[in-house]
Amino acid sequence: MNGFYNGYVGTEKFELMRNRFPNNHRLIGTVNDTGNYDLKFVFKSPMNILAKVLLVLGILISIISLIKGNWILPIVFIIFGVIMFADFKLKEKKEINLFTDKLLEFHKTDN
Repeated sequence: MNGFYNGYVGTEKFELMRNRFPNNHRLIGTVNDTGNYDLKFVFKSPMNILAKVLLVLGILISIISLIKGNWILPIVFIIFGVIMFADFKLKEKKEINLFTDKLLEFHKTDN
């Protein structure tokens, strides 16, 4: 779409990344039963692996801290996790809206 995204586009699936730096996310669209695309916004590799490892590590440290009677560390991890989750969801909403706007703009210029 005019150099705004790069990636793979096939008949059943597409994976696009926005051309900007830094960019640790990608947009994945897969065709559903009705013929429409389901959009997902996910981390690129290796960020997706790092996010999962940090999540498991945070849970383990929180459990160990709770067993030892320390409530401060789990509370900090929960607050940090909620902030990161909210940031990811806001970026997801922004990126999907931007993608649909660019797709509609491209479709209008194509006709």
